[in-house]
Amino acid sequence: MARYGLLVLIGMVLAGCSTQGTTAGAEQAQQIAVNYCEQEGGEVRTRQEAGETRQYCHLVEGRVVEVNLLYQTEGLRVH
Repeated sequence: MARYGLLVLIGMVLAGCSTQGTTAGAEQAQQIAVNYCEQEGGEVRTRQEAGETRQYCHLVEGRVVEVNLLYQTEGLRVH
């Protein structure tokens, strides 16, 4: 029984370590997507929606994509 308690404790410690720096990572991912948008000839515009600020990439071909979604769909990665 003590083994299971130890395993749970180790799992909790490791889970806590994996969440550190997520804010910085999200900001970095957003900046990478903004840079990508601009490299592709797009324009980033900011909108207030439901009390939140969101950024949208207006691409040359007419597509409008939220910056966070652009990061995910284009397979961009934080280096």
